[in-house]
Amino acid sequence: MRWKHGLGKYRTPFGEWLDDMNKTSVEFAEESGVHRNTIDALAGQKGYGARRTTLDKILKTAKQLDPGATYEKLFPPT
Repeated sequence: MRWKHGLGKYRTPFGEWLDDMNKTSVEFAEESGVHRNTIDALAGQKGYGARRTTLDKILKTAKQLDPGATYEKLFPPT
């Protein structure tokens, strides 16, 4: 978990992955069908949890961009 590019913005592993893929939360939200606010929260809030069906949508879209994406990589247990 790191701070985003010196902007003082906390990033979760999912947020770091989005940054590495050069995707904004808006772009990823449109591709996955998950609301932008949920993507933002998962990318930048410690301990934020989403429904399993939401995480399934996110993982399905993530695998299209990165076949190596897994739940454990994007959403490791805290």
